[in-house]
Amino acid sequence: MLDRHFGKILYLTGAVTFTPLLQFFLPNLNLGLSGLVVGDEVGMLFARHWGLLAACFGALLITAAARPTLRKPIVLAALVEKLGLVGLILMAWSTPALAGLHLTAVFDGACVILYAAYLLRSSET
Repeated sequence: MLDRHFGKILYLTGAVTFTPLLQFFLPNLNLGLSGLVVGDEVGMLFARHWGLLAACFGALLITAAARPTLRKPIVLAALVEKLGLVGLILMAWSTPALAGLHLTAVFDGACVILYAAYLLRSSET
């Protein structure tokens, strides 16, 4: 069942993953929606850069949805990136300044599970 709907899963998760592009162009607005605040120019640069990188991964996931031959490497790269982010958020879960990232950890954690299941299943066939 996962194989049959995986393209749709990639479109959906890719579209959500693409939304941080707003953070690249309007960082204060986007960060404010999550209750996050960046206090200096270096932090803002990294926040904007992260928004651009996340959007690039979202675009790659959407591409993988449309081009099954590209799925495995793109899904593997997205899985590694999302797993790393989830790990970082979990390690700082009780930090009040990062509470706005809890929903991101839940979403990306679900993506990691779905992507891992797909990759494990596709390696069996």
